Amino acid sequence: MPESGSPKSALELALEKLDAQDEFAVQKLTGEQKEQIAEIRRKYQARIADQEISFQAKIRQALSEGELDKVDQLQSNLKSEKERSEEEMERAVQKVKQSGKGLSE
Repeated sequence: MPESGSPKSALELALEKLDAQDEFAVQKLTGEQKEQIAEIRRKYQARIADQEISFQAKIRQALSEGELDKVDQLQSNLKSEKERSEEEMERAVQKVKQSGKGLSE
């Protein structure tokens, strides 16, 4: 940081401008919020792992039966389910960050 009275660097000016805009302001999370976010992430990561295990079993079964079209469909479904769960997780995390409230589920 420059001493008082000395000119600010372009970087310092840019950072001040970003801080002035709400959407770019650095958000401080409370310890409770951090715990809630960690719990949300654990919950959704466990859900994703369960989905992967379930789909992998179905994929192995389809492979053993020679149903390659079914394998492709199952892989596509797994990808969609995983993406959906990740999006839900991020929405839940954002809700905690924005509201500062506890878990809603």
